[in-house]
Amino acid sequence: MNNRTISLLLVVAALVLAAGTATAVARGSPDIKASLQDDTVAIGEETTLDVVLVNSGDLDLGDDQNPSLNSEVQTARGLTVDVRDGSAPISIKTGTRSLGSLGTGAPTTASFEVSVDENAEPGTYDVPVVLDYDYYSRISSGVRQQKSVTRTRTVSVTVSDDATFDVTNVDSNAQVGSTGTVAVTVENTGQTAANDSDVTLASQSGDLTFGEGTESTRSVDSWAPGETRTFRYDVTASDDAQVDSYPFQLNVAFDDPDGVRKESTDTSVSITPDPEQEFSLSDVESTLSAGEEGTITATVTNDGPRDVDNAVIKWVSDKEHISPEETEIAVGDLDSGESTEVTFTADATDSAEAGSKQFDFVTSYRNTEDDRVESDTLEAQAQVSPDQDEFSLDSANTSVGIGQSGNIEITVTNTRNETLSDITAKLFASSPIDTDDDEAYIDALGPGESETITFSVSADGDALQKSYPVSLDFRYDDPDGDSSISDTYRVPIEVTDANGGGGLPLTAIGGVALVLVLAVGGYMRFR
Repeated sequence: MNNRTISLLLVVAALVLAAGTATAVARGSPDIKASLQDDTVAIGEETTLDVVLVNSGDLDLGDDQNPSLNSEVQTARGLTVDVRDGSAPISIKTGTRSLGSLGTGAPTTASFEVSVDENAEPGTYDVPVVLDYDYYSRISSGVRQQKSVTRTRTVSVTVSDDATFDVTNVDSNAQVGSTGTVAVTVENTGQTAANDSDVTLASQSGDLTFGEGTESTRSVDSWAPGETRTFRYDVTASDDAQVDSYPFQLNVAFDDPDGVRKESTDTSVSITPDPEQEFSLSDVESTLSAGEEGTITATVTNDGPRDVDNAVIKWVSDKEHISPEETEIAVGDLDSGESTEVTFTADATDSAEAGSKQFDFVTSYRNTEDDRVESDTLEAQAQVSPDQDEFSLDSANTSVGIGQSGNIEITVTNTRNETLSDITAKLFASSPIDTDDDEAYIDALGPGESETITFSVSADGDALQKSYPVSLDFRYDDPDGDSSISDTYRVPIEVTDANGGGGLPLTAIGGVALVLVLAVGGYMRFR
């Protein structure tokens, strides 16, 4: 390889090495434009000029591999804004505003308090906006070249002797999931009257609407300069609305004194709905049991944020085998944070399944607009007990001797959660046990109450010494006056040896009677 070839290879290698180690380079500057959010003022008015600044940026040389450098050279740093009155008949009350850095994209706003001269001539005037800021004009190999500049932008301000309008107050009782009222107070800050005015409030979000529409209008015939009017709008906040600020636009269309139809600049209004009204259930207790009447008792709490009037708790569960006697319970007014106890009485059929069941309720109430609205569903878990006997029996003196008769006593207890009345007990027996008196009556038994009833039974002479069953059932009325027959209950009758007590055998009784008759006859004859 000759020297020329070697030199050429070294040059190529140097070029490759230089290309591999090339540094990023960006060159550019900010490009800030200024405008006014509302460019119309009234003679003698004290108001605010909102200067909107947007930086679109200039990029002379960019770096695709490191776009953050491109952003740096287009960003205004240490930005200050100063508004001058120029030739306009206005006085600037606010000094220089410092805004920090302003990159490309999102705008920023600087507000300046101004007053308009009382003797100002209507017309359009140029107002200078002075911008001071630093920026990096070039970035190369990590080195930043900084420049400081002053730029003047011009905005136009119109001084009008027409009616102009200023929103002085917004009061809202809108609430998530409900309809409320928004009251907007507006002042005619202009020099002339507005006639046949239409004041329109328009929502910028589908979560807060005017019924089915997105805007609503109120009208006023004559509106004098300096006069304040309050307009009320019904606003509905959907269930999906958030407790956040929602934007609205207020616009006034009116006739000036010459009958010319004019329209004000839109004014931004924000409305924040209150949280949704909420209720909760706690301390749920149940006496429900298959085949009988029971209750579900719970504590209902108004969790706020507002007091409610004329509250009604509604049973909205659809249970095939459980039916409430009443589906609504009125609880009256409930302050925020206040609780009250409600009890629903329900009938459970014999087919009702035992176990934990979900029951649904809602709270109906009147809101601040006196409209009746309903809460979200309130869920409660309540236990349904399995079917149980109406009575429990406790027997005493239930033994009888062979060939003897005697009384048995049975204590009957009402095991239901309701009073049972007109209770007729019927005793059934089969050989070798017979009943001489097979019915007993109880006027009424409250829950847990007991009463002892008596029956007369006898055992045949050929009965064995053992227990024989007898059966009882009961006919009774429930609190609704419905008559039912209970399940059948069995009671053991113990047959004992006649000599073991429990009464004389029938044969002995006959013999004693015969002896007594003969004795009496002999006594009378030999007397």
